[in-house]
Amino acid sequence: MATLQDKIDELSRQISELAAQQTHLGKQLLALMNELDALKKQATASTPDLTGAKDPVPVKVIEYTETITAPSRKPGNEGSAASQRGATPGAARGNKSKTSFEEFIGKNLASKVGILVTIVGIFIGARYAIEHNMVSPVVRIINGYASGLVLVGIALKLKKKYENYSAVLMGGGLCVLYFITYIAWSFYSMLPQMAAFGLMVLFTAAIVYAAILYNKVIIAHLAQVGAYAIPFLLSNNSGQYAVLFTYILIINAGILVLSFYKYWKSLFYVAYIATWLIYAAWYVLDYSNQHFNLALVFLCAYFILFYATFLAYKLIRKEQYNIGDVFLLLSNAFIFYGLGYSLLSNYATMQYWAGLFTVVNALVHLGVSIVVKRLKLADKPMYYMILGLVVVFLTIAVPVQLDGNWVTLLWITEAVLLFFIGRTRGVPAYEQLAAGLIILAFVSMIEDHLRTYYRSSEKPFFNITFFTGLLVTACLGYIVWLNRRPKWSVPAAAHTQFHAFYDYIVPVFLLIASYFVPFLELTETISDLQINWLEKHFLVFNVAVNFLYAAVYGVLVLFINQRWIRNRLLAAASLTGILILSANLLMATMPAVNELSIGYFQDGDKGVWHVVIRYVVIAIMSLVLVMGTRVVRNYVTETMLQRSWWLMVYVVLLGTVSFEYVNWTTIAGASGQYRVGLSIVWGLFALALVVYGIRKKKKYIRLAAIVLFVITILKLFVYDLAEAGTITKTVSFISLGAILLLVSYLYNRYKEILFGEDSTEVRS
Repeated sequence: MATLQDKIDELSRQISELAAQQTHLGKQLLALMNELDALKKQATASTPDLTGAKDPVPVKVIEYTETITAPSRKPGNEGSAASQRGATPGAARGNKSKTSFEEFIGKNLASKVGILVTIVGIFIGARYAIEHNMVSPVVRIINGYASGLVLVGIALKLKKKYENYSAVLMGGGLCVLYFITYIAWSFYSMLPQMAAFGLMVLFTAAIVYAAILYNKVIIAHLAQVGAYAIPFLLSNNSGQYAVLFTYILIINAGILVLSFYKYWKSLFYVAYIATWLIYAAWYVLDYSNQHFNLALVFLCAYFILFYATFLAYKLIRKEQYNIGDVFLLLSNAFIFYGLGYSLLSNYATMQYWAGLFTVVNALVHLGVSIVVKRLKLADKPMYYMILGLVVVFLTIAVPVQLDGNWVTLLWITEAVLLFFIGRTRGVPAYEQLAAGLIILAFVSMIEDHLRTYYRSSEKPFFNITFFTGLLVTACLGYIVWLNRRPKWSVPAAAHTQFHAFYDYIVPVFLLIASYFVPFLELTETISDLQINWLEKHFLVFNVAVNFLYAAVYGVLVLFINQRWIRNRLLAAASLTGILILSANLLMATMPAVNELSIGYFQDGDKGVWHVVIRYVVIAIMSLVLVMGTRVVRNYVTETMLQRSWWLMVYVVLLGTVSFEYVNWTTIAGASGQYRVGLSIVWGLFALALVVYGIRKKKKYIRLAAIVLFVITILKLFVYDLAEAGTITKTVSFISLGAILLLVSYLYNRYKEILFGEDSTEVRS
């Protein structure tokens, strides 16, 4: 019986024979190819040269040098020859990738995790020793300092050969020294507060020096965290806020100089955020009027320090102007102004200085802009940005002294002016300032309307709030129009966040303002009607009027977009609005107008508008659907979306027919028409859909009809006939059965047409 080794030997022999045959065939093939090339050379030489070329075309001789070697019979070496020949490049790439990953783990990640584990281990060991009283407090602290110094010493020794690893050890060792000092002061009172403060500052400075020595910003961030933590770790609630803020000011100055010297802007960002958070938290939690001078002095000092650092980066480092710079400069200016305004407003003797403080802010930025321009220290965007702050604070100075609608009017007109200058003169900074003013004006307009919503002395549509809203709407419309003009539009390649604001956000503001400004006045008018003569059916009348307003607004938007704007995004938004309007029609408006018309005929309510308003609603909704269909035909190309639109139209039609049936049968004195009668109406409607789907060869309509049949049958059995009498059940079953039989007949009659290819045409 052949053994496993014998089978391996036999297969190896066969592979060797096949390899030899392949080598022989390859040599014969190449010999034939070389002979063919030689014959072509002779044919070319015997043909007259019509082009005047003298040099013969060189003939390429192909040599066969590859030899196929049969694999070794030793287990585990199968395929070694293949790996030596063809798999070498891939293997090399694989080794390179593997080596890079191993290098990342071994040289980078492992060191950081190792130092973290080491520090944690030191503290765990110290805790264990403390809990078991194995060592005295003095020995514990000495051991802690020794551990930190050992790490620092090892880091210095390894710096030359293993700089990254050494940097991790250095940062970890200095952190150990830093926190051991805190423990010595906090837990054991072995150091006085000033000595602990001095040592922690010293170690923080050492970390800064290490960051410079190793050129590692992460080490500098360790120093930054320690620096801001020192006063809070060593606090004894003495209330010496002047010392705290002086210390933070000095630390900020040093850190910002380092960030500028090494171009580590992340230090600047952290210092900026940490400082304002500390100051704001103190102001909210611990400030009182006795701290007024202290708070104002350091508020100004921090503002000037960060302002100067920002300008240094922009003017000396020649940084490019970006959205982050806008946020930094504006946030620094407005944080300073907001806190300063609050300080002055809450201080008893300074309540009327807020306006002057606002003007002083404008003058500060004006002075900076003049210096920047005269000394040519910055480019135009930087200059216009600072100059824009002057405009902003002069603008803010007005509402500080004034109140109400005049503020909104001032802001929106100024926004239009700035946007016009920025877009037509090519000054983006003005457009950016205009964006902020647009937001302020829009919010102010909303606040004006909310404040005067319950007014009683002013007439609807004849008051300053309404006129202000109209002006805001007109100004927003002008900005949208100017932004869309081909002459002033911005190419897509040059679009920024602010251009997206004008392309999308401002049009949304325009739609909201144009809808709600008249709507709120209409609400006031209806309220007056309720007081005077509309009491019994006020709520349902209000529902109907609100629907009519929304529908008329939708028609106007659709018309304007189709006639002038032709914007695809607005068209999509319009279709979404029609969907919401349709849901409102079926769920709220039609039940409301049913109640009105039934009240007119049965309850003797006065006013034919109870009946007229229902058909006005239906007519306006029909117009909305017609215009929406045009939008679908012009902008929607997806077959699924087109079909979804038509299904929604059929649902609205079915709902309207159903409410009409219930309304007039109820007026006629019939009751319970929500049951069997409505089911018959649904069955007939489904039959109509089947007929239409057969005629137009539209399968999705026929499927919708089948779904409606299923719903109708379920409604009939579960709801309609639960308490019905024998006659009602008989009529219902016969009627619905007849309808289903007719549907079945139609399917059989036109089966060749139906089950061929459906028409690809979607429009109905």
